[in-house]
Amino acid sequence: MKVQNKSLFCICLLFLIGTIIICGVVFAKNNIYNNNEKIVKYDYSYNYTNRIGEGKDSDDKIDIKYSGFYGTDTIWTLESKEESEITFNYDSTVNSGDFKAVLINPQKEVKNILEGTEQGNKTMKLAKGKYKFKLVGRNAEGKINISIGENKNVEISKSTKH
Repeated sequence: MKVQNKSLFCICLLFLIGTIIICGVVFAKNNIYNNNEKIVKYDYSYNYTNRIGEGKDSDDKIDIKYSGFYGTDTIWTLESKEESEITFNYDSTVNSGDFKAVLINPQKEVKNILEGTEQGNKTMKLAKGKYKFKLVGRNAEGKINISIGENKNVEISKSTKH
């Protein structure tokens, strides 16, 4: 009987520890969405329950259907050789949760390109330097299609994590 009680206690303890760890990870990823400091800091701190569309991604376009998206996912690095402009064309549908696309400049400032369900385009002025384009989500489900207008002064590199 005592061995059985100890086994039951150990199983319950392991379950409790596992639950605390999982809740901590979800809580940390939930806190990223409205925290620009964390959005800048974490390049690949994300989780997708489903992410469909990797094969359609190119160096200047993404077309993704996603669900259960938490965290921040770096899609592109852009390097501007001189002052210039770049245009993002987008079509975003968010069925649930929170979703946005952001551009981080060399001074580590976060600029929203889109948030939630939006369709349109946004032109951003770029100074010389490196920029990161990220998707940020909090339990988000939807689809996103984004393309970047051509600019010979801006080199676009797709993330190698996808």
